[in-house]
Amino acid sequence: MIPLLRVDGLTKYFYGVSALQGVTVDVMPGELVGVIGPNGSGKTTLFDCITGHLRPDRGRVLYRGGDITGLPPHRIALAGIGRTFQAVRVFPRLTVLDHLFLAVQEMQGDGIVARLVRAPAARRSEEEAWARAAEVLGLVGLRELENLPVTHLSYGQRKLLVLGMAIMMRPVLLLLDEPMAGVNPVVIETVMAILRALHQQGATIILVEHNLRAVMNFCQRVIVLESGRTIADGPPEEVRRNPRVLEAYFGH
Repeated sequence: MIPLLRVDGLTKYFYGVSALQGVTVDVMPGELVGVIGPNGSGKTTLFDCITGHLRPDRGRVLYRGGDITGLPPHRIALAGIGRTFQAVRVFPRLTVLDHLFLAVQEMQGDGIVARLVRAPAARRSEEEAWARAAEVLGLVGLRELENLPVTHLSYGQRKLLVLGMAIMMRPVLLLLDEPMAGVNPVVIETVMAILRALHQQGATIILVEHNLRAVMNFCQRVIVLESGRTIADGPPEEVRRNPRVLEAYFGH
């Protein structure tokens, strides 16, 4: 079986300092993969190179067998790769529902003229977007808040909103960068339930997270980065006992 995602020898430098050093990873369809490592180990840089926000200095990113290395982020998103960021990015003047429509406008494919004249295809796209938005808001627990300005949401609710934006277009591959950071245990459980539901629907998920308990309990496989290199890759129990991982985290 061809990997859904193949990261082949990715290397990235910032001002002469390596953030990634020959990272190679295969992710098969339907996998739940956790990526962990100390701060500065290259986790977010790896996501940035996969999703086109950074161009690697060496190496390739293959998705469904095709080379997507260095493509612009919107083209990679259109190919079926969704992504969230560490920082919660919202638009203060927009409502909760507006954010979900914002997430799909590039995927509608109608064109501005069709929308202005309300062509049948444009109307169908809008109706489908409404239905999908209602579905996603229900999934992330924000349906009753859909008409509120996003500024009325708590930090945890904003985390759920950006997760909803990432899944609005049913991505085949979902890259989540610390979706549980800085939130309370109730939101953590909500995020985990959402991810389980997405996986049951067929999504492949790669999760960067500092909550090691959540990663070890949720993911089928865990990759550990240190100083831009892969030091472990395997089932959670195996990784938990790996001497190099213990040294990276605990110094012994």
